[in-house]
Amino acid sequence: MLATAGVALCASSALALTPPGDLAPPGGSPIVFPLVGAATYSDDFGQPRGQGPHEGNDILTTWRSPAVAAEDGTIKFWTTSARAGCMLYLYGTSGTTYLYIHLNNDLTAKRDNKGKCVPGVAYMDGLKNGAKVRAGQQIAYNGDSGDAEGTYHLHFEVHPKDGAAVSPFPYLNAATKLLFPLPTKAIKPVTLGLRGIPLSAGGGMLEMSVTGVRVWPGGAWTAVPARSVELLVPPDALLDRSVAAQIVAPTRRALSSRTVVPLVVVTRPAKATFEVSTGSPGTLSVDHIQLG
Repeated sequence: MLATAGVALCASSALALTPPGDLAPPGGSPIVFPLVGAATYSDDFGQPRGQGPHEGNDILTTWRSPAVAAEDGTIKFWTTSARAGCMLYLYGTSGTTYLYIHLNNDLTAKRDNKGKCVPGVAYMDGLKNGAKVRAGQQIAYNGDSGDAEGTYHLHFEVHPKDGAAVSPFPYLNAATKLLFPLPTKAIKPVTLGLRGIPLSAGGGMLEMSVTGVRVWPGGAWTAVPARSVELLVPPDALLDRSVAAQIVAPTRRALSSRTVVPLVVVTRPAKATFEVSTGSPGTLSVDHIQLG
């Protein structure tokens, strides 16, 4: 059963820290994590490989997970390397070049290798070679092309000043992670579904540990690394009565782990901006909340 919230609030979201010293691109801003969704990686830069030292970090995730631009820049398709498979260069406006290697070449999840290094298979639908892209925009799909066959992962390289490769590990550790990839053209507002556990509530504010995201129009539920997101709760938001009393309480308080229950929050439509995709302060408002 639903009830109206009857209160308003402000929102905030913790963003990633800046890499130390010269590990940050010029300007000091952290890069955007190059994949959206649950992923694992380790500091494997420099480890021995058949062709020599490993020049990147391998980020393991699922088939066709969205690969996004680490910063604003220009992209270049590369389709002629048997070892790299389908790959992409991102020439960042900071002067740093990023390599995205082993992109998708499968038409099905059976690893059929029947796809080509073309938009809609390896690269984002509608994306053109040489296009300018913005940070967080989807540019490709994760896969296992080239000599990565059998292990879905993105081999990600960082080349400051378009020079020699450096370890991506500190960049990845400090990177800003998105709730969803930005579309090529942000024409229509997006509505988000957020699945997770409430952490604190009161004063019309809800803070959640979000572990799943869905984007409308289109989209399906996607697992994301657990992260804290704070949401505005407008006066006319609809809330499940079992949580309404806590959210409309006059002061914010942490919720006991013994009383919290999983929730699904559906947000109000918002323009698909970088700030919305990161859950930045004041960008996401609750439309309705129900038990998860």
